This record gives sequence, structure tokens and C-alpha cells, in this order.
Amino acid sequence: VQLGMSLIDIYAKISDNSQNSNDEISLNIFSPVPSFFMQTTVSDKMKLGMALYTPYGLGTDYKDGWFGRDEALLSEIVVYDFTVSSSYDLTDKFSIGASLSTQYATADLTNDVASGAIHSEIEGHSDPTLAYTLGLMYRPTDNTRFGLSYRSKSTYDLEGTHSLKMNTNIPGSSLGMPSISYIPAGTKLKGDAWASVTLPENVILSAYQKIDDLGLSASVKWTRWSRFEYLNIYSNAKGSDALVSSTYENWQDTWTYAIGADYDLNKDWVLRAGIEYDETPIPGDANRTARIPDDDRIITSLGASYKFNGGKFDMAYAHIFLDGGNAQYPSGFDAEYDLHINMLSFAVQYYF
Repeated sequence: VQLGMSLIDIYAKISDNSQNSNDEISLNIFSPVPSFFMQTTVSDKMKLGMALYTPYGLGTDYKDGWFGRDEALLSEIVVYDFTVSSSYDLTDKFSIGASLSTQYATADLTNDVASGAIHSEIEGHSDPTLAYTLGLMYRPTDNTRFGLSYRSKSTYDLEGTHSLKMNTNIPGSSLGMPSISYIPAGTKLKGDAWASVTLPENVILSAYQKIDDLGLSASVKWTRWSRFEYLNIYSNAKGSDALVSSTYENWQDTWTYAIGADYDLNKDWVLRAGIEYDETPIPGDANRTARIPDDDRIITSLGASYKFNGGKFDMAYAHIFLDGGNAQYPSGFDAEYDLHINMLSFAVQYYF
């Protein structure tokens, strides 16, 4: 049984380039992410497992009144995952594995429309959706392993509410209500909202080689992010079904490359280090948004494991370097992002 906790700290400095101004804000987000894993041996050849964790998450939370409030204030999207899995040794060299996941997504998106005249909030959640993973491992020797896995796509149909609050008197025509001369400040409109999002499949190829007390590992991952072309959100908050938000994401497929090493310091301690290059799916500034200001990432990590009677304790620190980039919209929004991310993770394993 393994209990884990990752502490994620994101810091960003955002500069306004749209009016040649010196406007600059900072953004700091701290998020704890727990996890639970369990594995049991059924026979000499078969094992079963179970997991509760969060495979995907997105969070940005800008201060009220910032220069990009029309584009985004709060963005919070989280996917929760419950997985059951099994592995089976076909021979002493080949093993196969499979898992089935039930996933549940929640979303909360806010922004101020018309330079703060209208506050918009969309909240939603999905019905449980299914995804699966298939894996194969080849062990030519006791010190050498090769792995191949495929993770399926998963589609989330989200339903929730859309609320609009008028911060000032608003002409009815600006909300598509020409029969109303103006809508008074303080008026609230509320209705249903819905959207559909597909997260992509991926393929991972990995290898591990043990040389005396040193272990070397490498992996390459392909993710089909080109499935994420549009993010369309619909609502009837203004009285009829309408497309209230459409973002042309135009994401592209990505590759991720990683290498790592572990060293058996003694019978109790193992030291680890790794580095990863992770391509962003965002093709350029025109598709980078205030909600997802992503860029290519280089991830460096250091870690260690300590074995004790009946279990093991793992700890790791990772720093994510982002190249930085601009988000540019046809509306005139132009912001430069400088981001840094720190992650501190702990896990405790108990054997029964």
C-alpha cells in the first residue's frame, strides 16, 4: 500500500505588451495533490492493483481587475481517477498488463466581460467516463527491462451552470437582447451550461539497465494532443441555447523525452536524479491563452528512498523550467509570461 502527496507551487510574472505599458502582475498558486496505490499478489504470475489519484489538473487564479480580466480570472479544471489493474507473467521474460479507469472531471471558469462590466462564471462536472491502458514488458536479463504502454483517449461531457452578474448598467443589445434597452447593475442571469472535452491517447516506450549499484533509465512518450482543436462552451443563461465561448486551441501532437539514474548508496538508501524535456502542444503565441499559458518544459528532479522495517519512504524535488512566451489574441490582449514551478513529493509504502 502506498500513500503519496505532491505539493505544487507555481509562480508567474505577467507583463502587459498590448499598449506598450509597464503593467505587470504576479501569480502564485499552491496546490496539494494526494494519491493512493495498492498492489496484491494473486499467484506467482499474476498481480492486481488499485489506484486513486489525479492524472490531470489546471489552475490559474488572477487578481480582480488585472489587465487580462476579459480573458480569464479563475480557471480550475481537475480530473479524478479510480483505476483497477492487473499484470501477468507470460514467461520469465515477457509480462503483460492492463488497467481500466473511471474518471470524473470538474471545472470552474470565471472572467470579466466588457472590461469588467459583466462577471461571468461557468461551473460544471462530468459523468464518469472510462479509459484503459495496455502494457507489455520484456526482461532479456535480470538487469535489463523494456516497456511499452498505450493509454486510450477519454471524452468528458460536462454539464453545469452559467451565471452572469451586471457590474454596471448594460445595454440589452450587448447581450443579444435588443428588446431590452438596458439591464440594471446588480442583475443576475443564470442558466445551464455544457461542453465536451477529449483528452488524448499516448504511447510510452521505456528502458532500464542495472550496472552494479547504478541503474539507468530512459523513456519517450508521444501524446496525440491534436485532438484538442476547439474548446466550445454552450449556455442558455440569456434565455436560449447559444455558443458563449469558443477558443481555437489548434494543439499539436507532442513528444516527451526523459532520462534518469538511481544509485544504491547502501542497503537502506537509494539516490535518484532525472531530467525531462516535454514539448508544449501549443503551436504559437496566437494559440497560447491566459487560461493555459503553457510552453516547452525542462524538468529536473532529485530524489531518494529509505527502506525501513516493513516499508519504504520516498521523497523527491522537481523544478520545471518553462521557455516563457506570449499570449496574443485578436482582441488586442498581448501578455508575456515568465513561469517557474516547484514540486515536492513524498510517498510511504507499507508491505503486508
